Amino acid sequence: MLSSLRIQNLALVEDLSLDWGPGFTVLTGETGAGKSLLVDALSLLVGARGDGELVRHGAERATVEAVVEGRFEAWQAFLQERGLPEEQPVVLRREVGQGRSRAWINGASCALADLREGGRLWMRLTSQHDHQSLLGEERHLALVDEVLGIEPALDGEAAAVHAAEADLKARRRSQAEREQRLEQLGEALADLDKLAPKPGEWAQLKEDREPLRHAVHLEQAFREAADALNEGLPKVELAHKAVLRAVAHWPDAVAEQDRLRSAALELEDLLALAQDQALRWGAAGADRIEAMEARLALYERLARRQRCEPEELPGRMQALREELRSLLAGDAPIKELEAVLAKAAERYRLAAEALHGRRTAAIPKLEVEVQKRLGRLGMKGARVQLRLSLAEESGSPVIQSGRPVRVAATGFSALALWIEPNPGEGFRPLAKIASGGELSRLMLALVGAGLVLGAGVREGLTLVLDEVDAGLGGEAALAVGQAVAELGKAHQVLAVTHLAQVAARADRHGCLSKETEGGRTRSALGWVAGEARNRELARLLSGQPDRAEALEHARVLLEG
Repeated sequence: MLSSLRIQNLALVEDLSLDWGPGFTVLTGETGAGKSLLVDALSLLVGARGDGELVRHGAERATVEAVVEGRFEAWQAFLQERGLPEEQPVVLRREVGQGRSRAWINGASCALADLREGGRLWMRLTSQHDHQSLLGEERHLALVDEVLGIEPALDGEAAAVHAAEADLKARRRSQAEREQRLEQLGEALADLDKLAPKPGEWAQLKEDREPLRHAVHLEQAFREAADALNEGLPKVELAHKAVLRAVAHWPDAVAEQDRLRSAALELEDLLALAQDQALRWGAAGADRIEAMEARLALYERLARRQRCEPEELPGRMQALREELRSLLAGDAPIKELEAVLAKAAERYRLAAEALHGRRTAAIPKLEVEVQKRLGRLGMKGARVQLRLSLAEESGSPVIQSGRPVRVAATGFSALALWIEPNPGEGFRPLAKIASGGELSRLMLALVGAGLVLGAGVREGLTLVLDEVDAGLGGEAALAVGQAVAELGKAHQVLAVTHLAQVAARADRHGCLSKETEGGRTRSALGWVAGEARNRELARLLSGQPDRAEALEHARVLLEG
């Protein structure tokens, strides 16, 4: 509940401090006096967008501060979760300037999202414009849940499904990349298997290639050497025989004979070696050198593909084989992630099914009570249908009744409000036929029905109603006033109105006015009672607060 409010430099409001009490408080005043500014100030405290144009001319920033009491356990859990000071009552503050707006809770800086979430603990702000949002079916489920006092609270289950689904999708994306990599590895290893590189082979091939490149020349040289030795050896042998004859006549020639014998033997050995080398290099020939050059070229080509040096290919081949083995063993994680998602989806489905069942059981009673209240609000014979269904979502991992359904914190329910304003016209979607006044009365009927059924929020909230009675009059206006007064018995209600029939039902009546001083206009608020309140009601009724008939009518309204 709002216990106090201070507004500084917000448009016409220069500095206004207000104390609020429980029950139904009404605000009236002439057009442009600043009634809607109070609503704007409160909306800033629940995270509404701050516009620099709201700042009073000549001021740097506008400030709104409120003290909120009640719902202590809920506030404590909220403050603890966000690391904010756990102080009671809670002090909310918002500053709006030409630049970035700022917000505080209990003196600690916070995000606007914190104000918005905290706002759900203490305030509901509705206006005729907000009632127009009833025309959007996406709002119907949240509204009815609140009226029925149902808090979906499937955040954990829904988050688990989304997280498991994201993990599986990411793994499947990597799986697609894995398949592509497996194909690349298969091609690379097929090429390397053809080469079958061995450690040290590249260096050995290069070493062996150089002499092979000159095989023809080597063969020719050794053949020529063998031919020359073959021709020269018989002459050396003739010389040896000649010296041998000389030794028979002169024994001192034995030394020359031995040397010639050694030379003949050495030449025989050299001849044999030359002939062997000629045969060797002749056998090497062009075929061998071509095969070696082809293998060296394959080394170089595969090294370029693998972005490594040729001598590194054996190690690279081993690394690719290890990567292949690792990828081929990687099927298990996907199956595990699929199992995790299936379990999370089933947990969510069971929780959402139970929630859907609660809604299904509560809605018929709510329909009956709303129809009763619409009759009292001047819509006799009007009927409503709260059409509950499954919110389907293509591709969802959660299947209910054979259909993929939405995964959200609110469950997989979808709800649409249909109305038959007059008997026999048939039900149609609310957006197609409801007027602004009908929307206002439907909102009051829904909230009131929740209170009667004992299903709505039982701890007092601050309900801010900004001209929700616009476009109404006569009996309907009286009924709306009574309905708002009824809400004031359970909640703190702050209503801005132009209708005396509504204002007369309030527990407390504030009147806003404009004052001009020193060339500046400012808003002021005064609490009216007794004759002053009578005159304000008379002004609302006729625009003439001193007219006797209007004053009498105002007294009748107050007494009623």
